[in-house]
Amino acid sequence: MVQLIWSKEARQDLEEIFRYYSTLSLKVAMTYSEELLKAGERLKQMPEMGPKEPYLEQLNRNYRYVLVLHTYKLIYLYENNVCSILMVWDCRQNPILLKSNDRFEASN
Repeated sequence: MVQLIWSKEARQDLEEIFRYYSTLSLKVAMTYSEELLKAGERLKQMPEMGPKEPYLEQLNRNYRYVLVLHTYKLIYLYENNVCSILMVWDCRQNPILLKSNDRFEASN
């Protein structure tokens, strides 16, 4: 089984999503949180299930994503039997912004 790590920033993304939806509905907030966490857990068994993130391919690393509830992507890096979730991305944003995000870096 693969080691799964949620980065500090990805955990903050989860908290912000929960906070936002809890102002609308606690049930909805719980649903989004549970589905995002479940998607992360599935990566332990199938770390390559997500396709490569097309907006990060220029970085030449194994950045992938899993779509959750048609709204969010768990963007992760899979290397050396470790799956690191780096971001929970709201797909309603302009994807070009991913290219300039400082959470991702090119390999040396």
